[in-house]
Amino acid sequence: MKNVLIISDVNFWEDSSGHRARLKALITYLAPLVNLTVVNTGPAPKGIEERLQSEYPAEFHVLNRKDFMSSNGYGRRLEKLMGYREFDVVIIEYVHSSYFLNYLNGEPKIILDTIDIISERAEEFKKFDHSDATIYELSAEDEREILNVYDHVIAICGPDKEKLDNMLGPGKVIQCPHPHQVTGHTIRSKVVNISFVASAYLPNRDSINHFIRECWPAITTKFPQVRLTIYGTVCGAVEPSANQNILLKGFAPDLAQIYSEADIVINPIRFGAGMKIKNIEALAHGVPLVTTSHGARGLEPVVGKAFLMADTPADFIAALSSLIENHRLREQLSKAALQFISENFTAGKCFAPLMDAIDNA
Repeated sequence: MKNVLIISDVNFWEDSSGHRARLKALITYLAPLVNLTVVNTGPAPKGIEERLQSEYPAEFHVLNRKDFMSSNGYGRRLEKLMGYREFDVVIIEYVHSSYFLNYLNGEPKIILDTIDIISERAEEFKKFDHSDATIYELSAEDEREILNVYDHVIAICGPDKEKLDNMLGPGKVIQCPHPHQVTGHTIRSKVVNISFVASAYLPNRDSINHFIRECWPAITTKFPQVRLTIYGTVCGAVEPSANQNILLKGFAPDLAQIYSEADIVINPIRFGAGMKIKNIEALAHGVPLVTTSHGARGLEPVVGKAFLMADTPADFIAALSSLIENHRLREQLSKAALQFISENFTAGKCFAPLMDAIDNA
């Protein structure tokens, strides 16, 4: 078995956002197949390493449980922790953690899991006047220079792979979408609950507040029996509304329960980057979904077949109205969504290109 090291600053043991779910899925897949070591920068709760090692057949370490450190501080902690250990493959989560490459032993194959193309994300934020909200910002030229250091770069969806292929040339980029297990739910005859599930990430906050302002009054006027239920840490950022048909549930750990209560799921996301993991979750649960063209990145082949797409408020209202009024359409979308996910988004299929790269190290 290959010796593989994952280095990340993502506190994946918390289940409150897509990027955490992504890393958790990667660890779940790799742990039985390789000799896996996962190093997290921290901070982290006491006893987290022992807890994780009881859940996964892997080795876990936290560099600093209590505080944040400089990149040099984290690098020296990694050197001290690893000693003379060498790995066949090292996977870095996110380009901003590339500084760890300076502290590795031997000559491992190095792989970057991009999650997002950072230069593209920065441009998207600027389009919506949020350039001051980007945590990490890189020009396309600087990002290209860093990505070229890696043996392989993982793209999370087809559009990202195309962009990265153009940036880096053929052969370097491998595509590994986010996997999800299929869990179908009954499609009820009447729509009562339209749901939105999200973290407090800025594009999510923007999307739900824009939807409430521009779309929700028309929906509740036409369908007064329908409520909007919002889950996740995004609830703390929902702007006050006079409409009483909005229920803020906050963080809920049981996704199956959330989707079993939902008749329709929305993701009116307007900007950001990468594949929207919350859309994969909705499709995997077979709940009718309405999202934007931005939210549909990587899912383009089944637009109109497994979910509906709408960008303007008028189109979003029309799409929701058609679903609320048409039980058969909701059933058709549910069936197509479950089939699409089961055929294309199993962990084995999503991570097969990565496993091939590891086996060839």
